[in-house]
Amino acid sequence: MNNLIVYGSLINNDELLKENISFKNIEKVKIYGFKRVFNQEPSYRLENSINRAVLNIIEADKSWFNAILINNISSEYLHKLDIREKGYNKTYLKEKQVITYENNIVSNCIIYKGRSEKRNDKILPNFEYLNICLKGAEDFGKEFLHDFLKTTYKNSNDGFSLI
Repeated sequence: MNNLIVYGSLINNDELLKENISFKNIEKVKIYGFKRVFNQEPSYRLENSINRAVLNIIEADKSWFNAILINNISSEYLHKLDIREKGYNKTYLKEKQVITYENNIVSNCIIYKGRSEKRNDKILPNFEYLNICLKGAEDFGKEFLHDFLKTTYKNSNDGFSLI
């Protein structure tokens, strides 16, 4: 079985409940080698505004971000998630890229990374989606929220800036 890494709206407890994910199967983790950025055109949260970006990850050697690990995800659920995350590609993370907040290394991890054709460096965060993510980060405690805020970027004139 694989472990699933979620870093956007699925870190929100209400969203996890909608997906029937048990809270006993989740852990707080840090993902190394990527940056979390609001630069993805949405597939579902369609807005006719500059404020329409959802989260994506891009490779960045010296970066990290926090996320939630869902242990032992079934292949049936992954198939369902492939449909939900149609703007993303399933990516297998390398050994030592996922470390729990207790400093344990986790292997066999999958993450969804935005498709390159859906990336847009001109759009800004979708406010509703951002609030779902912030509430989710807050649900996991002050340290987790602090880490979310210091590792989440948006497009800016100079490349990226913190949200």
